[in-house]
Amino acid sequence: MKLNIFKIPIFIDNIDVDKLKLNEVLFEETWESKTPSTFKNGNNLLNKESTNYLLGIIAGLLFPEIKKEFSINLDKIWINKYKEKDYQEEHIHTKSHFSFIIYSKVKESNTVFLSRDREIIDAFGMDDMALFQTKFEASCRSNQIIVFPSFLTHRVKKAEEDYETISGNISLNLS
Repeated sequence: MKLNIFKIPIFIDNIDVDKLKLNEVLFEETWESKTPSTFKNGNNLLNKESTNYLLGIIAGLLFPEIKKEFSINLDKIWINKYKEKDYQEEHIHTKSHFSFIIYSKVKESNTVFLSRDREIIDAFGMDDMALFQTKFEASCRSNQIIVFPSFLTHRVKKAEEDYETISGNISLNLS
């Protein structure tokens, strides 16, 4: 018998980026790479129609997996404009349950998710066995969204060309 334990779900779906209208977009150099982002701007709010659309897409992905009634709150949303050679270091998203990345203007995503056990797997010399997955590179394109638990470590590889993403955090209220 084979069991896969400690699985971490992520969800990928299509989304109509044109339905997402941010009220304010002020870009500042952010993070180690100085990537232009609206992350620091606390007023990056979607209008009500856009918020309902986005949360409806996310709820549709999570609903079959979460066995209790729940409601969703959009905690934060921001835009990243990656220029050639921009990247983002390893990180998680604190103070939220799930996070998302919307690939708004990309040919191919540069997001890499990392196993929390990768250092241990490497230390035991087991990283070359192909039995344990230590990273996952999402193959997303424009007009797709990926939703993942906020505790999942991820990074963005160096850009080979300019592209844009919309990212955010959500919290769930379980009934």
